[in-house]
Amino acid sequence: MSHVAPHRLADLVRGRLTGGAARRAHRHVDGCARCRRALDQVRSAHAAFAEVAAAPAPELRWDRVRAQTYWQLGTGSHPSIGAWAMPAVAAAPPRRWPWLAAPLGLAVAAAGVWFALTPSTVGPLPAVAVAPPAPAPAVIAPAAPMTAVVTLVEASGAVVTAAGASLVGGSAVGAHGLGAGDRITTAEGRVAAQFGPASTITVGPHSSVTLAHFDARAVELVLGERGRIDIEVSHRAAEQRFVVRAGPRTVEVRGTAFRVERDGARVAVACEHGRVAVATADGGDGVELGAGQALAVVDGEPVLARQVRPMSEAELGALIAARPEALPQWTDPATIFRTTAALPLVVPTGHAVQIDGVPAGVGSLWRRLPPGRHLVEARDRDGRTASQWVELDGATAERPVALAQAEPALAATGTATARRQRLVELSRALDQEQLRGCVRSLAKQGLADGTHVELEVGVQASGAIRYLNIVETDLPARVAACVRDVVGQTRLGAGAQVSWRHRVTF
Repeated sequence: MSHVAPHRLADLVRGRLTGGAARRAHRHVDGCARCRRALDQVRSAHAAFAEVAAAPAPELRWDRVRAQTYWQLGTGSHPSIGAWAMPAVAAAPPRRWPWLAAPLGLAVAAAGVWFALTPSTVGPLPAVAVAPPAPAPAVIAPAAPMTAVVTLVEASGAVVTAAGASLVGGSAVGAHGLGAGDRITTAEGRVAAQFGPASTITVGPHSSVTLAHFDARAVELVLGERGRIDIEVSHRAAEQRFVVRAGPRTVEVRGTAFRVERDGARVAVACEHGRVAVATADGGDGVELGAGQALAVVDGEPVLARQVRPMSEAELGALIAARPEALPQWTDPATIFRTTAALPLVVPTGHAVQIDGVPAGVGSLWRRLPPGRHLVEARDRDGRTASQWVELDGATAERPVALAQAEPALAATGTATARRQRLVELSRALDQEQLRGCVRSLAKQGLADGTHVELEVGVQASGAIRYLNIVETDLPARVAACVRDVVGQTRLGAGAQVSWRHRVTF
């Protein structure tokens, strides 16, 4: 059973402990005999100190102080201190004014120094050891600041920097490293930032979030009057505190993925995995949420365990979908800025965007990605999809990629004649030299003959390859992926919109 610390009892007696903390201390003392005795002792000491402080000081006999100091410090024929002083102290009766020990000691020391500087006929005084100066108080080094890298900007997301500058739009926001004092605001879309391996902040639509503290010692995010923030924290620095403040509520992270949503006086918290603690800003009573749990409270309402409820599968799915994937190759912000590329997309309003088969957002957006070849798709509400392969090298200036109006969804198979025509067209257009390059290392070992990759291919009426999946192969995964990429680079003309299985044999 834990007890109330002595310094907390002293604060309670002096009236420095108020509110919920004082009530909790009184409740514990009422039920704990040990803490009740300790509280009585603290109260008695507090009263005694007040009485001593009010009492007048007795008159000191300064003429006797000098003689006593000489007797104890001089070189006369008196017994050594070790021979007579210690027993006298042990046998001395209780003094009436024990609190005079410290002032009297100071007076004796001062008199001794004065006497040592005065010529004496008795003999030289022994050297007095001078205590070394007290060490200077330890200086706590400032915490190392942290920087977050913006990875997604939907619609007209903006950042107001700590210096007051306003950055609007994907390119402007994405080039700015987020730090303490910056504020993220959104309208219709979201803004996401990454600050560690699989550690992200995603500010939802119509929201405002301020990075009040953002360093190795403390991360404190303040949510505006209305808005939503989704957070995933995979790892915190040692002793680092991670807190989200939403009005009078605090949500403290234990290493988890969770959401905090505020709508005026109402605050809702949902935990996807891990644990978060929800309490009031003054450190009052709170509760912990585990994986798949949520609660909603109103300002002024106590946070109770009975308010916690389990989340539905649909709610958990929405929670996961709200956070874009983190960059997998995270090292540090400077390296990420240098080794990743920006992809601005111009997409019709309301179209759902996927990049490499992973949902990225809705409508026009700006996304930071690893260099390489990426499949960008935009799907409208009727299921019609527009797609395009985009090559990012991370060196050339970013150029907006516009996806045209989506075409009707692919037919399941198409007619046999249409499939045969597209198959012949793709076979003729394939770059055979690049295909042989994929299996060159196997061919040198005599292992390439008779191998194959079977692909599921979907082609739109415009000739764009809609999807390209590996169905079956006897090649290593790396080699099969190389074959798929070569096929994906092939350009076809306008014609039938079909899907079929295409077999590449070596």
